[in-house]
Amino acid sequence: MHFLDNVKRSISKIKFNLMHHYFNGVPSKQLMDWFDNPNDTVISKWWTPGIPNIDDVLHGATCPKNKTVKWFGMDSPDEYARSKQTVINKNGEDKVTPTIDQWLFTEDNVNYTFNSLGYRGDEPAMHIDADFTALVCSDSHGFGIGLDDAQVWPAVLKQQLTQQYKNPVVINISCPGASNDWIARAITCTLEKIRPNVVVAVYSYPNRREAISSRGSLWELGTSLPTPGFGISPQDHADIQMHFTTINDYEDYYNMSKNHWMIKTACENKHVPLVTSHVQQMQVIQREQTHHTFFDVARDLKHFGPTVHKTFAQDIYAKIQQ
Repeated sequence: MHFLDNVKRSISKIKFNLMHHYFNGVPSKQLMDWFDNPNDTVISKWWTPGIPNIDDVLHGATCPKNKTVKWFGMDSPDEYARSKQTVINKNGEDKVTPTIDQWLFTEDNVNYTFNSLGYRGDEPAMHIDADFTALVCSDSHGFGIGLDDAQVWPAVLKQQLTQQYKNPVVINISCPGASNDWIARAITCTLEKIRPNVVVAVYSYPNRREAISSRGSLWELGTSLPTPGFGISPQDHADIQMHFTTINDYEDYYNMSKNHWMIKTACENKHVPLVTSHVQQMQVIQREQTHHTFFDVARDLKHFGPTVHKTFAQDIYAKIQQ
């Protein structure tokens, strides 16, 4: 009953705003300014030219700036201890857990290095002196949860680009928990300020969305509801609850198509080649490798491992060369 009450209150609020701000009243000056000049008027802080502020979106963790840390997000010391015990106990017997000899992660051999904007990878300003710049964007699989800086596929891609270019730069604006909404928005906004030689968009899972609460908080949502009291207000929690009622296959495919066309149009307008892939391709690589070697996973036992990332980077490099 509580959920239905929230729905009814939201519908009433929508009707009130329509009647008092649009049908019988005058829209706000901010909205009227945007109507009059949408190309040069900012009406949403999440749609401004340049690389998005990663702290303006709530995805479950805070990204440090100009700092290297040993743990991040779900890749924590406690999770590592549990993962290590899982590996020791199962020792590869279930075919989805590596043996202790294959799973080579320790408490000290994973570094997360963050640039000045809180992303992993090259400093964006480095593109000024680069002879080739790749702008890449994805979710936690592009960010590299559970992997060392050098193991994540954008870093491996940069190493491969050095075969062809003297000073390549890979600007990685992947965000943990990112949706295809994030990928489209981040790429479109970034292209307003940076002109790369190629854009690489690796799409995330179809059900993920960006959702904005009535309090103005933007959340990256997947399949779990944030817990009240842990960075989310009761009102945000109620708003996000209703978001999940709109998710279905038709909505997913509509949203994916919209985001792809947004990226495609932005790249065409800036005359930048676009390379696309998807995280499911990484899963295909993982399954293929499982038959020949082992189940390759990161330190958290949830994300793809370094061998998958290396193969995926090779695939992306080949697409760039086409």
